[in-house]
Amino acid sequence: FRAKFASPLHLVAGTTMQAGGDGRGSAAELCKAKWRRARGWPMADSARESIAVAVGEHSLSAADVSIWDCDGDVGEDAVPLELLYVGVPKDFDESTFGDALKSRIHEFFQEQRRKEFRSHLTKHQDATVRRRKDESASEGGDTGEEKWREYLRRPAIESRMRVHSVFDAGNRVRRVLGCRVSLSTQAADELGKLCFRHIFEDEESDSGKKWYEDPFLGCFYSCFIIIAIVFILWFCLLASAIFKK
Repeated sequence: FRAKFASPLHLVAGTTMQAGGDGRGSAAELCKAKWRRARGWPMADSARESIAVAVGEHSLSAADVSIWDCDGDVGEDAVPLELLYVGVPKDFDESTFGDALKSRIHEFFQEQRRKEFRSHLTKHQDATVRRRKDESASEGGDTGEEKWREYLRRPAIESRMRVHSVFDAGNRVRRVLGCRVSLSTQAADELGKLCFRHIFEDEESDSGKKWYEDPFLGCFYSCFIIIAIVFILWFCLLASAIFKK
């Protein structure tokens, strides 16, 4: 199926200009820019199974998700995406794939909402228990309550998924099924986090911890610096001993 020869570093620079050279732009434009940056990167293995489509006895695994250049059939607030699936049998009916994919993507977003709710609920319950044990942490408790209320007021993501075409993207040796769809900006961003987390997620996670605050990385780099210093000292001593002889 489609070969990818674009350089990721080249695409990073190019898509920044397309999304607005000054770093600003609509949410849809910024999301499209991230999807253009994702070209050339392999999608996460966990994402392949998360959006796998089951049609009857057949299970089709996702091979790639990327943005495609539409000709005005997609609204400005929607993101056009092309999904490629492998494991397609020869007698597979392509006409049934569009509805099956749409149903699977809808189920995926429902699963994501349930996981997100359980995660926020656990954090809220833990914060409530800590606040009850330590009454002096009233300020932190108020912040936690505000985040919890903000999450509850947040509207659910509407995928607004539309299937534009289903086509055969394979060859004589291997059959690959392609499907071009459009999603809302929020849905496309969530799908991007599943497939290309390193591109679609910010440096800071929801917990607010920066990468350099990670205890493992702090220990790793500290040990590396110590080993490097010891090696330099050893090399200097060895060099001085050799020159003396």
